Amino acid sequence: MPSHLTRVVFRSIIADTPLICRGCVQRTPRLRASFQHGPRAIAPQRRTFLGMFKPERKIKPPDVPAGLEVMGELIQAQGDGLRPPTPAQVAAALDAFFTQKKADVEDFHVAKALNALQYLLANPKEDGQPWLSYKSMNAMMYKIERYPPGTGGTPHRILAKLLDAEIEKVIGNEMDLSKSLATLTVYEAIELPKLVRILCTYGASLEARDLANKTFGTPSDKRSLHEDKIVRNTWKAVVAGFAKEGNTPELIKTTEMMRDAAATFTSEVQGVLVKYFVERNDLEQAKHWYSTAIPEWDDGRGLQSALGPFLTSLALSGDTAFGQQVVASLLQEMPAKETWDAIFVWSAAIGKGADEIDRMMNVMIRRNQEERQKSPEKPVILPDIKTINSLVELAMSKQDSYSAERFVVLGEKRGIYPDEKTYTMQMRYRLSINDIDGARAAYYGLQGQITEDSDCAEAVNKLIQALCNLQQHHFDDIMAIVDDLHERNVRLTPETVATVCVLHLRRGEPHDAGDLLNMHAHHLSPEQRVVIRNGLASFIMDSQTSTAEAWETYQMLRHAFPETPRADRIPLMDEFFRRKRSDMACHVFFHMRNSVEETIAADKEVYVKAFVGFARNADAESLELVSNQLKIDLNVEMDTQLRNSLMLAWAATKNNGRALSMWGEIGSSREGPTYNSIAIAFRACEGTHHGERHARSIWARLKELDVDIDKQIFTAYMCAIARNHRHDDALALIEAAEEEYGFTPDFYILGNWFQCTANIDRQEKVEEWIKARYPAVWKQLEALGSYRTMDGFGYRQFNFNRDLEP
Repeated sequence: MPSHLTRVVFRSIIADTPLICRGCVQRTPRLRASFQHGPRAIAPQRRTFLGMFKPERKIKPPDVPAGLEVMGELIQAQGDGLRPPTPAQVAAALDAFFTQKKADVEDFHVAKALNALQYLLANPKEDGQPWLSYKSMNAMMYKIERYPPGTGGTPHRILAKLLDAEIEKVIGNEMDLSKSLATLTVYEAIELPKLVRILCTYGASLEARDLANKTFGTPSDKRSLHEDKIVRNTWKAVVAGFAKEGNTPELIKTTEMMRDAAATFTSEVQGVLVKYFVERNDLEQAKHWYSTAIPEWDDGRGLQSALGPFLTSLALSGDTAFGQQVVASLLQEMPAKETWDAIFVWSAAIGKGADEIDRMMNVMIRRNQEERQKSPEKPVILPDIKTINSLVELAMSKQDSYSAERFVVLGEKRGIYPDEKTYTMQMRYRLSINDIDGARAAYYGLQGQITEDSDCAEAVNKLIQALCNLQQHHFDDIMAIVDDLHERNVRLTPETVATVCVLHLRRGEPHDAGDLLNMHAHHLSPEQRVVIRNGLASFIMDSQTSTAEAWETYQMLRHAFPETPRADRIPLMDEFFRRKRSDMACHVFFHMRNSVEETIAADKEVYVKAFVGFARNADAESLELVSNQLKIDLNVEMDTQLRNSLMLAWAATKNNGRALSMWGEIGSSREGPTYNSIAIAFRACEGTHHGERHARSIWARLKELDVDIDKQIFTAYMCAIARNHRHDDALALIEAAEEEYGFTPDFYILGNWFQCTANIDRQEKVEEWIKARYPAVWKQLEALGSYRTMDGFGYRQFNFNRDLEP
């Protein structure tokens, strides 16, 4: 019989009229469907004419550091055995990478640069000249020394040594220092101290000391004043390196080697030692080095930076007697301005307040004026912002935000207004007491002073994170701070990038989140990228995130972080299963399945998780796709757990025949079944025609083999019997459970029994039986809530979890 629908379709085509379907999801909801032939009202256009010319918003391309792409291609080509970029291309990329305004010097980036340099050294020019100029190599050394990473540094150290060896070959006599050098070469005077400083910066102070001792370890009366200064600064760098590493024995040994090398023990070295022992609360050693004599020509300025911490430590430890002696010795003559600052800090540390410090400042000014009346050439000494900052820093160390504010007010009273450091400290201590508005006010004072090299960047990043997490401040205020940092080329920390990205995503602004990711993600090390990745993953797994937002965020994460390992992708796949979107979870699976990376490619655990997810979502179509993939996956071997998950999935999707065939495979396999296998096999029997026969066969086999029956297996067998409408047999099992197997009918057993009773009349009897014997269990079941099958006309089901694990 011809289809009426076909006649309607052809008549509409002949009449050149649109065909409107009542159930069409694309139909404009404001129009009513017309079923009359002839002219019909055409749906209005949703896009305006001008909207046709409006370009679609696209995410900005990734901001990859200059040269990094070529250096990455070199590593990939070397690993895959392909033709690498030419040495000229690699040299240009290496030069471009380090000539950026502020190079990315994390281990990840510098390791690529190190590989590029090693490649250039292994492929020299035909004329023997280096691929890089002296100027380029010198710039690389400067960036390595100037911008150390937060952690690591091994590739930096190796790169610096290779560059130094090349510089030594080409430096020659490019610089005329003959007038100031008597015993040193140009390399020893300029480049070697630079290498020593870099080695000390990156935790190789022992190696640096060997270099310094080899070149500067022999005393010489012929050294010029310039050379003496080079020697002193080099040894000071070594001492500072051991102090940074916390290597006390080598630190002391280095001071002895300095004396043997006739390197003068200056106040700068003294300051490093005093500060080092103060930080470790070893006041006896700090006092010893403070009392060590220095040359008469040394004005002691190198010690001034350590005076404040030294006096503060004496005050806080209660050793005020020695502290008073130090202060009295400093006041014998008119102290320098930095010394006055240390005295003010000492006074604040022993308990003097802002008013008393104010009077002391008046005394300092009066004494200076008296000295200037006698000797007008002496400098004017007045308290300045450094004085206020040292006092605020002390108050912060004592976690006394009230005193910190008093000192800032004291400065303003004297016409001393906060600078970058003051505002930064204000932000820190206000954030420490959760005064977000106060920290934001401090930022507004700081706003015009931020630069890419500012020390305030960390505090501003913490402020942005606090504003985002508090969720009480206006979005535009937060983005004004972020945009200001971007305009000033200040990088956001990974934690801030993650927080702001999530803020954009919560506001439904995925393009802005993608732009932010592309701006920062490629400038970070793999460890830092993990922070952002985890932030996006947490947003995906947040129950308040809609499924559409979660999927869009996953796509963003997948493209921005292709290195995301399998262990981090599995929870995302599980999350989409939890959201009842097994189609999305299937996509996540295939992204792993199609990857060629060992750390990402799907393994047995991924297949198991996928099959369990398909089982809980009853998705037969996706299950068929993935099971076919398993058949051709040569990297995954079938075992009992994998077969269990597949059997569970087939049973949940009503393909019980295939599920029981999988049970047969498990029984004939070398590994054999587990307790979970038995429970899943009984679950497959629930939906099989005459499934109670298969269940009784398995049960008899268990009895025959004297298998220890646990509660899960007992319940699974009882459910197979009950689901196949053998209600009296199921009741008999329940009644004999405690006597025969030692299981008291509880919430788990009785809940499963009721759920598997697929008959309205029998359910009423089960309900009466449970209420009569176990009323507390019935109350637990009712608390779960229930619904009726078959659109409200079928048997009752509680929201009871019957999930099995493979």
